[in-house]
Amino acid sequence: MSEAIAPFPQTLSQASSVAAFARDLAAYACPVLHAHGVRVWVVQDAALTPVAEEGRGLALSDGTLAHEALTVGTLLEDGMVAALPFGCGVLEAVGASPDGLRALLGAAPLLALAVEGVQAREARRGHGRIAETVEGLVRRLGGSLDLAEVLTVTAQSAALALGFRRAFVALFSEFHEGGRARTGEVFTHGFDEEFRGGIGVGPVTFETLVQRGEAIRFERPRDAGSPLAQGLAELAPHAAVIAPLSARGQALGLLYVDTQQPGSSASEDDARLVLALAEQASLAIDNARLYGIETRKREAAEALREAGAALAGSLHLSDTLTRVLERATTLFRADAAAVYERQPDGRTVNIRSALGLPNEYMLRVRAKVGLGVTGRAIAECQPVAARDLTQAHYGGSSRYTRQLLAAGRYPYRGVISLPLTTRAGVFGALTLYWQNELPLDADDQALAAVFASQAGLAIENARLYEEELRRENEAALLLNLGRSLGEDQSDAALADAARLVTHAMNAARGLIALTDDAGAFTRCATYNIHAPPQSDLHALAAQLGRGARALTRRYTLAVAGSGLIVPLRAEGHPDQNGEDALLGFLYLDDPGTDPPGEHLLALARSVADQITQTLTRQRLLTELERQEARYRQLAEGAHDLIISTDPGGTITYANPAAGTLLEPLTGPLPGANLLDLPTPDTRPALRAAWASARRASRGSRTEIQIGPHRLELRVGVMDGGRGVLTVGRDLSELQTLADEIARRGQALEAATSAAVEMRTFLTLFTQAQEEERRRISRELHDDTAQVLTATTRRVARLARELQGPQKDRADDILTDLNAAIDGVRRFARNLRPSVLDDLGLLPALEWLATQAVTPTRLEVSGQERRLDAATELTLFRLSQEALNNVDKHAGAASAAIRVAFQAGHVQVAIRDDGRGFTPDQAQERAQAGHLGLIGLRERVALTGGTLDVDSSPGAGTTLTFTLPG
Repeated sequence: MSEAIAPFPQTLSQASSVAAFARDLAAYACPVLHAHGVRVWVVQDAALTPVAEEGRGLALSDGTLAHEALTVGTLLEDGMVAALPFGCGVLEAVGASPDGLRALLGAAPLLALAVEGVQAREARRGHGRIAETVEGLVRRLGGSLDLAEVLTVTAQSAALALGFRRAFVALFSEFHEGGRARTGEVFTHGFDEEFRGGIGVGPVTFETLVQRGEAIRFERPRDAGSPLAQGLAELAPHAAVIAPLSARGQALGLLYVDTQQPGSSASEDDARLVLALAEQASLAIDNARLYGIETRKREAAEALREAGAALAGSLHLSDTLTRVLERATTLFRADAAAVYERQPDGRTVNIRSALGLPNEYMLRVRAKVGLGVTGRAIAECQPVAARDLTQAHYGGSSRYTRQLLAAGRYPYRGVISLPLTTRAGVFGALTLYWQNELPLDADDQALAAVFASQAGLAIENARLYEEELRRENEAALLLNLGRSLGEDQSDAALADAARLVTHAMNAARGLIALTDDAGAFTRCATYNIHAPPQSDLHALAAQLGRGARALTRRYTLAVAGSGLIVPLRAEGHPDQNGEDALLGFLYLDDPGTDPPGEHLLALARSVADQITQTLTRQRLLTELERQEARYRQLAEGAHDLIISTDPGGTITYANPAAGTLLEPLTGPLPGANLLDLPTPDTRPALRAAWASARRASRGSRTEIQIGPHRLELRVGVMDGGRGVLTVGRDLSELQTLADEIARRGQALEAATSAAVEMRTFLTLFTQAQEEERRRISRELHDDTAQVLTATTRRVARLARELQGPQKDRADDILTDLNAAIDGVRRFARNLRPSVLDDLGLLPALEWLATQAVTPTRLEVSGQERRLDAATELTLFRLSQEALNNVDKHAGAASAAIRVAFQAGHVQVAIRDDGRGFTPDQAQERAQAGHLGLIGLRERVALTGGTLDVDSSPGAGTTLTFTLPG
C-alpha cells in the first residue's frame, strides 16, 4: 500500500511566481520524501531549468536524469537519485525513500495543475505590463532613423518603465579574444556626469548577455562581494538590470537600468520587461544603423566610383600600383602608402610598390604574416588599424620596424592596413601611414576597406593581364623550341635554342649540355659564353636535383653573380639506378646577385621539359627504327614461319622461312589469302583456329599437314584487332629430335643402371675383401704366429742345452724366429687391426697415428660415440690410406688426424704441412697411374659421403672425409 502523505501547503496554489512555487515545493517535498536533498526543475523559455533546491547531496546529479524523466513522463531512479516528472516540471530527490516516492507519484497530476496555474498567472501579469511598455517605446520613437535619438529614447523609456532613476544604452565598438568587449559612445538618462572612454564588458557578463541572450539582475544585498558588484562599484547601484541588444544574430550593445534608492530590488518581471524593451530597441537601432550605413554608402559610392574609374584605366601592373597609391593618399589624406605582396612561402610579405616611404624603410622591411598591423591584416583577412602605433601594442611586423619602435624613431603614428583579396584569398595589403594619430573614423575605415577591395580587383586584373601575356610569351617560346629542335638537333640548332631560352629568361648567359648513355658530356651548346671544360660541367652537374634549382655565386661559373640549373631527365625511361635517365642540363646565369624567382624556376622547368620531350622523342624514333630493324632481322632469320595478315586474312608479310616452305606448294604468299592457301583437308582446322583467336585475347593453336610437313600454328590478334599474326613451326624435325632424345635417354638409363650395378659390385667386393683380410689376419694370429711361438720356445730350450758354436747358431735362429713372429703379427694388424673391432674407431686411429712414419697427432671434437662397424672400418681405411700417402709423397714434418662428431654425421680430416699440390699435378699423377685420390673419392662415394681436398704448393694438404653416422 502507498504511504499517505501530508497535505500540500496552500502557498503552492497561491504562489505568485514559478520561483516561489518551486521554493515552497522543495521545502515541502524534502521532509515528506525523507530525502537528503530536493531540487525542482521547471521548463522556462523551452528549456528545463533548475529553479529551487532544499537540503544537501545534490552534487550527485548533473540534470541528465531529470531531462530523461521529463521526456519519458515516468519516475526514473539511478542509484540514490530519483526524478519524478509533473507536467512541465521535475522533482529531483537524493536519498528519498521508495514509499515516499510512490506516494508523491500519485499526487503528480495535482502538482502539474498547480504549476501550470502559477505560470498562467505570471504570464498574464507580465505580458500586460510588457506590452504596454513596448507600445510606449514604439510610440515615442515614431519610426525615427536618427541613431542618437533612438538610443536616448530607449534609455529614458527603460528607466520610466521600471521606476528607476538612471539608464544608459551603449553600442559595442570592440570585441576581444576571451569573450571580452568594449563599447563606444554611451547614451545616458539620469546620470549626472557623461561617460568617457566607453564601458568594458568582462567574459562572464559577455557570455550571459551576448552568448546566452539573458538579462542580468543585480541586488546589492544579495550580490555584494560578487564580481558583478565589483564591476558596478563605480556606478554604486542598489538594484540594476542589464539586457543585451542584438539584431539579426549580431550583438549590438547593452541596455543598463539602475536605481540608487536603498531597499530597491529587481525582480524577474523587471528583467523580462527590460529584455522586451531591448528587443524592440534593437530593431530600431538596427534600422537606424542600416539607414546611416546606406547614407554613407551613397556618399562614398561617388568617391569610390571616381577612384574605380581611375584604377580601371590601365592593365599594366606598374601603372595600376602607382594609381592605387596616389588615389589612396589623396582620398584619405595619408602621408605615405605601400602595397605589400605576399611571398610564395605564405609567411612573409614584401613591399611591391610605395609612395612617400623612406628608401631605407622600403629596402629593410620584410614583414611576417600575423605580426604587426600589416601582418595581422593579411592573417586575419580584415582591416587592422592603430590610432597611435607608438602607444598601441601591435608591435612591428619586421625586425627593422620593431627596432625603430623600441628606439622611439618610428616615423609614423597612425597606421591602417587593408587586405587585398581575390576569390583565391589574400594576396597582399594596402597600408596607409600618417605622421599624426589616425584621422579615420569607423565610416572612413569602412570606405577605406571598400577602396581596398577595388584596388585589389584592379591589381588582380593587371596581374592576370600580365600573367596572360607572360604565358603567351612562354607558350611561344616552348612552341619555337619544340619546332626548332624537332626538325633539327644539330649543334647550331642547340645553340639557337640556348639563345632563345637565355633571352626569354632575362639571363645574360646560357648553355645546354647533353650526355651520352655512360654519363659523359658529349655536346655543349652555349650563348654568350665559351664552352666550359669537362670539370666545370661535372661541377655544375653535381648541383642537379629533382627540378629547377637556384644557384648562388659560389656554385655558378666564373663572373656570374647568380644562376639556375635544371636537369633534362627522360621521364618513364629509368637508368640503371631506377631513376629517370639524365640527358643533360640547362644552365643560365646573370651578373646580378638576386636569385631567380619562383616563376622563373617554373618557366625553367617547363623549358627543360620541352627540350627533354623533343630530345627523347628523337631518341625514341631512332631507337624505334633500330628495334624495327632488329625485329625484322630476327623475323628474317627465324626458322619458324611468321605470317602477318589483315583482319580479312590477306597476307601483308611472310618471312623467308614461310616462303621457302609454302611457296613451292601454294605460290607467292604476299597478297594471297591465308585461309585459302592450305589444302582443302586442312582449311577447317585453320579457319577454326582463326575464329577462336579473333574471339579470345590469348590466341589459339592448331596442327595441320601441308605436303610432307606437319605444322604447329599459333594464331594471335595484334593492334586491337587491326591485324593477325600466325607463327608456324615444322614439327617434322622436332619429331626426329624427340626420337633421338628418347634413344639417348634409353642409352643413358642403361649406362646409369650399369654404373649402379658396378657400384654395388664394388661395395660387395670391398666387403668381401675386408672379410678376407679379417680371416687372413685371424689365421696369421691364431695359427702361424702360435706355431712360430712354439718353435721359438723349443729353440730357446735347445740353445740352453748347447755349448760353443752350436749355441751361437741356435741363438741366431731364435733371433730370426722372433723377427718372423713380429713381422707376422704386424702384417696381421695391418690387414685387420683387432683394436678397431674391440675398442672402436678412436683407439684404432690413435694406434694408426703411432704407426705412421710422419709424426702424427690425433685431435677429437664433439660428443664421442661409437659408429656402426662399416662406417668405422671405412673411416679407418680412408685415414690409413691418407697417412700412407703423407708418408710416401708429402715430405711433411708433421700430420694430424682431426675427428669431429656432429649431428647426423662424422667428419675426419687428415692434414699435413708438406709440399702440397695443384689440381693439374693431381691430374698428372692420376694419368701416370697413381690413383690414390681417385680411390679414396670412390670409397667415400660408396658409403654416401663426401671428400673435400684443400691443397696448394707449399701450404700442405687437407683431406676431409664426411660420412653419415
